[in-house]
Amino acid sequence: MGRTLHYSQSQQCQSLETRQPRVTWRERLYRWRQLRRERYALRHLSDDMLKDIGISRDAVQRESRRPFWDDRGWRR
Repeated sequence: MGRTLHYSQSQQCQSLETRQPRVTWRERLYRWRQLRRERYALRHLSDDMLKDIGISRDAVQRESRRPFWDDRGWRR
């Protein structure tokens, strides 16, 4: 019985460690503002600069049309 209790406690600790912290509204608003600036800057790069980083003008147009709250891959 002692082992079972120890196992369940360690299992709870592991699940707490793997859980991502909650994102505050301040962090979310900051990220949205950052995305807006990045997409604006990307839209105004020259074709030569886009070629250097390996992004096509079509990909830039698609990215810049996305709304600021559309943030794939970022923790939610």
